[in-house]
Amino acid sequence: MTTRKTSRRKFICSASAFAFGTAAYGYTSPLVAEQPQSIEEILKKQEDLVDKYFPIYGTCSQTTFLALNETFNLKAGDTLKALASFPGIAFRGETCGTVSACLCGIALIYEGDIPGNKLSNVPCVTFCSKFENEYGSTRCRDIIAHVTNKKYTIQEPDDYTVVARDGGLNHCKTVVRNALKIATEIILEKA
Repeated sequence: MTTRKTSRRKFICSASAFAFGTAAYGYTSPLVAEQPQSIEEILKKQEDLVDKYFPIYGTCSQTTFLALNETFNLKAGDTLKALASFPGIAFRGETCGTVSACLCGIALIYEGDIPGNKLSNVPCVTFCSKFENEYGSTRCRDIIAHVTNKKYTIQEPDDYTVVARDGGLNHCKTVVRNALKIATEIILEKA
């Protein structure tokens, strides 16, 4: 199997196009599912979903998206499969998978049925800014360094084995929970 390198900008543009296209052509504007009464109850539900799905899927991107999907009734089943290789962008230490999943979820909520409106741009930028304020970056390898106080060389999937052996990936559930909190606050502004 050969791999092709892509720039971060090109990937983000492609992922955004995927999310926008999915929202514009594949789904009607999702309605917020029957929600608990308070944001605290929503966040508690999401914490339980992280505990449920992280051991099953083992990826921040899929766990994050499943929590958003169940919380806000996104009706986006195939998106979960598409997010399988999003942690670190194909496990190369690039954009954090939970960031990618949150951006997809935010886009599914904010985008309308008319292509090209880009209604999710501002909320997605807001999400990234808040996430960067918390972790200093949206890049997986930088976030791992931030939460472990140890810098790892992450350029291919096997490099995650070293991080996992050192316990570095144990911090990912906390990162997912914090990202979900940021995304949920942004989504509830729309609802």
